[in-house]
Amino acid sequence: MQGKQRVAVTGASGFVGRALVETLLERGYGVIALGRRPEAHAFDRRVEARRFDPGDATPNPGAFDGADAVVHLAGETVAGRWTAEKKKRIASSRVAGTRALVASLTVLERRPAVLVCASASGYYGARGDEPLAENAAPGDDFLARVCVDWERAASEAEALGVRVAHLRTGIVLGDGGALAKMLAPFRLGLGGPFGGGRQFVPWIHIDDLVSLCLFALDRDEVRGPVNAVAPDYATSARFAQALGAAVRRPAVVPAPAPALRLLLGEFAETLLASQLMLPAVAEDLGFVWGYPHIEQAMFAAVARGAGRRAETRVFRSEDTVPADPDEVFAFFSDARNLATITPPEMRFEMLAVPPSMGRGTTIDYRLRVRGVPMRWTTLIAEWNPPHGFVDVQLHGPYSLWRHTHRFEPVAGGVRVHDEVEYALPFAPFGNAVAPIVERDVRSIFAYRTAAIARAFAPGTEPQPAIPSVAG
Repeated sequence: MQGKQRVAVTGASGFVGRALVETLLERGYGVIALGRRPEAHAFDRRVEARRFDPGDATPNPGAFDGADAVVHLAGETVAGRWTAEKKKRIASSRVAGTRALVASLTVLERRPAVLVCASASGYYGARGDEPLAENAAPGDDFLARVCVDWERAASEAEALGVRVAHLRTGIVLGDGGALAKMLAPFRLGLGGPFGGGRQFVPWIHIDDLVSLCLFALDRDEVRGPVNAVAPDYATSARFAQALGAAVRRPAVVPAPAPALRLLLGEFAETLLASQLMLPAVAEDLGFVWGYPHIEQAMFAAVARGAGRRAETRVFRSEDTVPADPDEVFAFFSDARNLATITPPEMRFEMLAVPPSMGRGTTIDYRLRVRGVPMRWTTLIAEWNPPHGFVDVQLHGPYSLWRHTHRFEPVAGGVRVHDEVEYALPFAPFGNAVAPIVERDVRSIFAYRTAAIARAFAPGTEPQPAIPSVAG
């Protein structure tokens, strides 16, 4: 969209809708708030409230008249025990409601240029550790089938000349929504992970979701599915730890899978599902997250204005090697070279060499940390040859480990920039060993500097690394 125009928002009175309407007004957009009973909500005086009932199949073009864009957020909450009637409302409010919306646009003489339609992480079903970019196949459970039909219904607007984007959203962190329902047990010290804690929980801070909605409205390149999640891959255990740290309580009391199934029935499978979603489209188009890590996002959502911050640390180092960028990238992106640049006392052992490297590649290996044997699984989260790549720990000793590799051509070679953002488990108790971990990280990268020098210029003394660590 060009200029400050009018945006119609269904579900405008909901948790996400309220935040979106507020931001649209702040940025000078006109807003049309749509709902079954618009008179029941006290919208800002600048908002025009109109009636739109997603359950009414009769076209209602007047609801969208004059709108330059539509953001469709309305839908029955999936939370709660899924009775037959509840499942019917979940499906109807999304699929039939979206068909009613598109039917209304069909009748309009001047149609909006873009439809940004909510979708959900449930599109993928339970997928374990499988990396899920937007081109991944859908799942085959109830919620996945609803999402497929939901997106198909919205896509019918494309035949009208309307650009359509589907935001597949995870758990939204903010003052409301699913997080608000989780707070009470965590504040009592009774919170913890769902099930075994190893499943991946897609999430996004509400400020970033609103920004991504605006990004989708404004950028013509945004069309089709968009994984509306943070570029951070948190397990249920880490999600619980981050929430516990934000409320200053331990988060070690798990909710066992059998108990969840007994209490919630089929809905429990949604809480126990693992979805390792990669926000590939948003990253490739240059979207910037305000809250890229769950620790910061959770503190911002829960400890608003309290002056507290998450216990994450950053290590930075630079090395210069006498080689061309393609050669340097080839060396660092070859998983077999990990053994070369890892201190021998860590006894690095690759379990399987990946057949190719790129975004979504996972690497499994064994090593020892201070003599303790463990397995580590790494995901290539970003891939930009020959300029750099990002790998993150999926399973391993850290709560967060995100390693950004950047390669900068300079006179005489390439400057290798490393930035590692990490957090320790069992916050805040893990902070007791933070100085030891910091020394270990420095030692590992010092060895790495020497190994890189030997690989690219045998017989020469390595240029010293330039390390820095920030709390």
